[in-house]
Amino acid sequence: PHQDDETLWMGQVIARHALAGREVHVVLVSNGASSGARAMVNGDADSNWWGGYHYPPREGYAPLSLGDFAAARTRELVAACAQLGVPAERVHLGRADTPAPTTADLPGTITAGWATQVLQSWAAHFAPEWSSVGHYTTWWGDDHQDHAALGAALRTLNTQTPAAFGDARWLVKPEQRTAAGAGVYGLPPASAAAIVQMARRAGWCYRAWQPRAGCYAIGYHSVSFAGPESGTPNYIVGA
Repeated sequence: PHQDDETLWMGQVIARHALAGREVHVVLVSNGASSGARAMVNGDADSNWWGGYHYPPREGYAPLSLGDFAAARTRELVAACAQLGVPAERVHLGRADTPAPTTADLPGTITAGWATQVLQSWAAHFAPEWSSVGHYTTWWGDDHQDHAALGAALRTLNTQTPAAFGDARWLVKPEQRTAAGAGVYGLPPASAAAIVQMARRAGWCYRAWQPRAGCYAIGYHSVSFAGPESGTPNYIVGA
């Protein structure tokens, strides 16, 4: 749904598949520009992580427009995905048939209709090569509208079009695992340490602060990365 969700709740899943040699693609479905972190970076709100307010003129950068903010978030996403084993050419914006020219061209919020369109477009894109691919997204019961919309869309497609969407899984925030009936995503013992470290390093990409290079640590201004940092397992619904 947003830049950082892939690392926060499915980083270990992505890394495991990449290490197994599978072709993993990450699709961003919203622009992520509504995050409150923009006000923090622009000096308009206090940041607990930063420990106070930013002062852009003193720190050598201009306040970020919505478009600049969205693009900066996606740079973090691409860097994080590389740490998870997904190269930049497999990180996509929106639909497979009509990809968004820039991150800012993606919608600000995710509706069930838009989520369905994106999922169907990628299933059609891969159909000539594979009759079915695995689809992973956030849980339909998540308390964030965008997360829930993607999860609900995949759940409906899984029921209505099992030939294309039979292999469907939903990743769940640790605090919601009981409500979701989610289980721990198991890691192969031989590669578990490497997978956990890959997810940890993906998280580090969201704390890079170098405004002149277009890096604003947006992820760390926005949410806690305690899970990836500490190696908390991913939680999953779906066999």
